[in-house]
Formats: sequence, C-alpha cells, structure tokens
Amino acid sequence: MNKMIRYELNQNRRSFWIALFVVGLLQAIPAAASKSYLDSVNQKMQAERLENYAEHLSTFEGWVSGQPFTFFLLLVGFFSMSWAIGSIVKERDRYTVEFLFTLPYSRTSIYWAKWLAQLSQVIFIAAVSTGIVLLIGKSIGMLNSPWAVTSVMLAGLLTSLAFMGIGFAISPWLDSERGALSMGIGIVVIMFLFNILSGMNDSFIWMGKVNLFQLFDAAALSKGEGLPVLSVIGALGLFAAGSCAGWAGTIRRDL
Repeated sequence: MNKMIRYELNQNRRSFWIALFVVGLLQAIPAAASKSYLDSVNQKMQAERLENYAEHLSTFEGWVSGQPFTFFLLLVGFFSMSWAIGSIVKERDRYTVEFLFTLPYSRTSIYWAKWLAQLSQVIFIAAVSTGIVLLIGKSIGMLNSPWAVTSVMLAGLLTSLAFMGIGFAISPWLDSERGALSMGIGIVVIMFLFNILSGMNDSFIWMGKVNLFQLFDAAALSKGEGLPVLSVIGALGLFAAGSCAGWAGTIRRDL
C-alpha cells in the first residue's frame, strides 16, 4: 500500500508543486495587501458614517471570505477535480493499466492508495494556505479571530472534497486523460459561472441551488458563526458517495 501511495505521489509531484505554489501565492498576496484596503474602508465608513457599509468586509476575516476565498476555492477545486478524475483514466491513456493491474495488488488496494495520496495532497495544500493567511494576518496586526479564518478555509477544503468525489465517480468510465481533465475543469468552471449568474437576476436563483460554490456562506463564517452541519454533511456525503462509486466502477469495469 505504501509503495502504491508513493507511486501516485510521484506521478502527481509536478502538478502538486505547481498547485502548492499558485494557491499559496494567491493567498499570500491578497492577505498582505489587506491592510491598506481595510484601512481605506474603515476611513470611508468613519468619514461618511456608513455604519452598515460592507460591515463584514471591514475586518481581515471578512476580507479573507471575499476574493481570497474565491481564488482558493476555484484553484483547489481545479486541482482536486483534475487529480481525482485522472486517477484511473490516466493509466488507460498512458497504456500503463495492463502493467499496473497485473502487479500483486488488488484493484481495491490500488484505487484506495490513489485516493489516499490525492486526498493528502489536497489537505496539505489547504493546511499550508491556511497557515500562510493566519501568519500574514497576525504579522500585520489585522487578525482578530483565527477560528473564523480557519472556518472559511475549511469550508473551501470541504467544497473541494465534494468536487473530488465527482471526479472519482467519473474517472473509471473515461478513456482519454485529456478529455477527462477538460471535463473536470469544465465542471468547476460551469459551477463558478452559475454562482456568478445566480446573483445577477432573480430568474437565475435556481443556479445557486445546483452549484457547490454556494455550499457554504463564507461571509457568515467570517463573523464566527461556525460551519453549518448540513453543509458539512452534504460536502462529505458527496465526497464519500463519489469515492465509493469510483471504487465500484474500478473493480467492475474491464480496464
């Protein structure tokens, strides 16, 4: 099992380091720039006496729940979906499936080794990104509630795991790695567009109900309200169901 996990990590090492660098950078830059933005917002609120003006955006925690959270969710969603949807199909596309499944490992152990390797990558990226945001927030003196920031980032991780579940469920049934990656990225992009459109017009509200970007209310989390139980169950349930569906497809399909 350990050898299979190392095998999968080795296959993904280039994309993993790219993901870690990009996600970490796009969390560090907004966090570092937050002080000047928050100072200007607070000055505007005091000058114009706008007590209710973007109240949640006048704190570091609220700032994190805005664009940084969107960047985090979009990017980690991309990478987690790509790794999951390519887990089995890449072996078929690279013509390594015949060799892999003739090794003295069951399909079940191979699948769950891949699953564990990819899950650990996503969790590690989320943990490092959260640490970067907390460290910068504390260093610039803007961090008021570490738990609120952690909740926002944890919501992004849980949503990314839901994307992973979809990817795992689809992977055994595809034949082209390029097509699989295109489909995975397309799913994330379509849901992101649904998220934007759902806030533009009342007739598009239904789009918000079928997209994972609205699984958690980041603004509410930034106020310290905590993770809603139903949303957590929904994210983990989709991840678990997709993972099990991918496993069932792997052991049943003629690869």
